[in-house]
Amino acid sequence: MIFKDIFLVHESTLVQTTWSKILQSYLLDMLVLALFLILFYMYSLGHYPLFIPDEGRYSEAAREMILTGNYITPHVNNVVFLEKPIFHFWLQAIALHFFGVNEWAVRFFPSLIGVLGCLITYLCGRYLFDRQTAIIASVILATSPLYFGAAHYANLDLEVAVFVSSSLLFFITAVKGYHRSLFLFLSYGCAALAFLTKGLIAIAFPILVIGIWILLLNRWNILKKIHAIKGTILFLIIILPWLILAQQSNPAFFHYFIVVHQITRFLSVGVFNNPMPIWFYVPVVIIGLFPWTVVLFQSARSAASNIYHRANNYETELFLLIWPSVIILFFSIPHSKMIGYILPVFPPLALLIAHYLALQINNKNNSRIVLLLMCANFLLAIIIFILTYIKPIIFSPPFKIYSNAMVLTLCISSILLFFAKKNMKAIFVSCILTNIFLLIILMHGASFLNTHSTKPLVQVLKKYLIPQDEVVNYFKFYQDVPFYLQRYVTIVADWHDQNILFHDNWKRELWSGIAFQNNREQLIDEDTFWQRYDGNKRLFIFLNENDFAGFKSKAKQYFFIKKNNHVILLSNQSMIKQEKPLLSKTIKREINFL
Repeated sequence: MIFKDIFLVHESTLVQTTWSKILQSYLLDMLVLALFLILFYMYSLGHYPLFIPDEGRYSEAAREMILTGNYITPHVNNVVFLEKPIFHFWLQAIALHFFGVNEWAVRFFPSLIGVLGCLITYLCGRYLFDRQTAIIASVILATSPLYFGAAHYANLDLEVAVFVSSSLLFFITAVKGYHRSLFLFLSYGCAALAFLTKGLIAIAFPILVIGIWILLLNRWNILKKIHAIKGTILFLIIILPWLILAQQSNPAFFHYFIVVHQITRFLSVGVFNNPMPIWFYVPVVIIGLFPWTVVLFQSARSAASNIYHRANNYETELFLLIWPSVIILFFSIPHSKMIGYILPVFPPLALLIAHYLALQINNKNNSRIVLLLMCANFLLAIIIFILTYIKPIIFSPPFKIYSNAMVLTLCISSILLFFAKKNMKAIFVSCILTNIFLLIILMHGASFLNTHSTKPLVQVLKKYLIPQDEVVNYFKFYQDVPFYLQRYVTIVADWHDQNILFHDNWKRELWSGIAFQNNREQLIDEDTFWQRYDGNKRLFIFLNENDFAGFKSKAKQYFFIKKNNHVILLSNQSMIKQEKPLLSKTIKREINFL
């Protein structure tokens, strides 16, 4: 009996020690990953101006929250904006409050949530598979170009993708028996945050994916174990306060938000943005996941083969295959297709690829996979070489020499490793490093891709602008102007056009806001504009070069200030500080910049 007690005590101590080591391993891995990813993702966040329309629009809504103190009804340029839920704007407002009104602040939370998505992929991947799979999956997700780019772009797509993915990952992890109650409630909580970020897809995706998974496995007993009532209560506790307050503040809110922008938009009854063919998302995934797509087909085929022969033994793989299939099909149905919508498929694909690579690392017959990774590494090197020379202004000669030398070294290393030992781990690491270098280069070149930014013009305008002046956007809303100027602008358009409702653009967004707040201070027609233009007040006008000919034919005089890409800045009166001759003195001559 004494020996038995001693044995039980020893066994208990051993179990505690083992779990302690496992916990330490989890925490250490996540700490190292977090530090690396934060440095990698936060680097160069503020090195390029806001992309419009999304970054300008959403950042301005957050700025106006702080300005007005209204955290229930978002406004853009002092016009009600209820097309999207509230959570993204809250996060942006927090960042702007603590870090100031700048580009780095507005991209802080998308980047941080991108890091969080990688860490959750690691955490659940380790429970579902093993440590090696979890680390590889986290790195694959972090270095996928589309996911990385979305984490450096201040709109809703990356955030909702992470919340939806986290909800599904926590669910399957809980169902597999790991910390069931904790992970289930985290799943419901993430679904609620996804709803507050983008709307009904937070409910649609989990129901579709989980429902099809249960149906195929015929495991209806799972429904008894998922705390559905408690989870639904938690979900409602999180989402209802804002919905109720928004409805109280805006009586037409529910119909506009749910029916028009959740259901009608999906069915594409209106003419919404970016109509694309049904196969649109296939190349998006292939390119957005590169270089890891070189083994995507093999990974999916291996998982499908295992499921086909023994589905009950590969429940997790089945779940991870259903998940991207449902989302790709879901977003392929409507005519309107945006690239960022497909981001929720990246975590499951990263896990499938990572699990396949983890199994192949110790496989002696992995030469084909090694060759594919080496070819991907070479293709990355070629892309880097082209990018460093495509616009000489982007990179100085020393940077070109350094970048190409580094890429060449990585490629030569891959060749030597392939022909020497065919070391898959080393080639995989080489591919990661080359890919990271490519993503950093792309971030450095982001400002040259942003040809629609008005920041250079706004910087010039600030030299002349006084509080009494009026800033006008002429038949085009440049949505970063209010953010950079930190003031409202007047927008000229034909607000009586009967077709506004059927076009998904800035005009419809602002016109729809009139139903909640009849604000004509910022939204004027052309007749009103010319009355103000010929008055005593000084106006500064932003307009597209395509509209300049019509503008010039109606203006008695105008004073050219600056042109950047296709955007012109001019005024109806002279500036205190003249940096260029006034066009009014040479009004009969054609301007030389068109």
